[in-house]
Amino acid sequence: MGTNQAPPPDDRANGPQRSGQSLTDRDKALSARDQTLSEHDQTLSDRDQQASDDDQAASDGGSEAGADAAIHARTTAARAETARDREEVGDLRETTAGERDTAAAQRDDLAAGRDEAADLADREAQELRGSDDLADEHLTAQELRAHAAAGRARAADDRRRAARHRELAAQDREQSARDRRLAARDRELAATDELTGARRRGVGLDELQHAIDRARREGTKLTIAYVDVDDLKSLNDSDGHRAGDQLLCDVAEALRRHMRSYDLLVRVGGDEFLCVLPGITVPEARGRFEQMGAELADGGSVSFGLSELREDDTPQGFIDRADHDLLANRSR
Repeated sequence: MGTNQAPPPDDRANGPQRSGQSLTDRDKALSARDQTLSEHDQTLSDRDQQASDDDQAASDGGSEAGADAAIHARTTAARAETARDREEVGDLRETTAGERDTAAAQRDDLAAGRDEAADLADREAQELRGSDDLADEHLTAQELRAHAAAGRARAADDRRRAARHRELAAQDREQSARDRRLAARDRELAATDELTGARRRGVGLDELQHAIDRARREGTKLTIAYVDVDDLKSLNDSDGHRAGDQLLCDVAEALRRHMRSYDLLVRVGGDEFLCVLPGITVPEARGRFEQMGAELADGGSVSFGLSELREDDTPQGFIDRADHDLLANRSR
């Protein structure tokens, strides 16, 4: 009875078919992912081009601006927008890189599945070749071997595609890092006065608020100096705006020489600067700025006023006291 019992329904000839169908379904899913990644690439390429165009427009606007505040403002806004867009592109690149890694892992799994199916087909072909019935089954064995060879070829292709995904993922991450560096550069340019290298007014006042918050949190001193370049308008009228611009640059450089690397220099008006000096008192600051004024005596002069942070100060009240001190110093 045992010898006449039918073999278990392992359906050897159908094994590669069932496995092949599963692999085909997975291949279709990965092909759809490949298409999505290709679309991401096109989107990123378009946005890279737009960011480059925005860079050029901002650069052109900055070079044409001179002392035109309205053009400077538009240039600043363009830089800030480009920085935000680069951050978004960087995030998308990171996401795409992760998707590529996932696709690569799935491609590797698919390749392993194809190899297993090929091994199964080879084993079944070998068994059929060794059977007593060599007629139709011998052809089936050849077909199985052909199926195995095709599976291994496709597995090799899957592995190549997986390697390509990983290569592209590495490129995505490299480009993402570059996008973030460019975004940081754009933010810095948007925050910087083109002529003097000082902080622009809006960004500088935000950073003043941060300095006030830090001083109060840590219980430390904070002094500001309000600096006005004397007779800048007269110099512009007599010698031209180029001479006036050079004086502004000289003053900014002199201020930096008497400030520490972490002190804040802000251009708050056409001929006015704000210096934010953490950790020092008014008398200490006064000595610095008197020395700076003496150094500038041959090439121009400045007036300055000082104030030290009080418990109830608002940023504007803090600045106003320094401005009043400046006026008082001029009237002496």
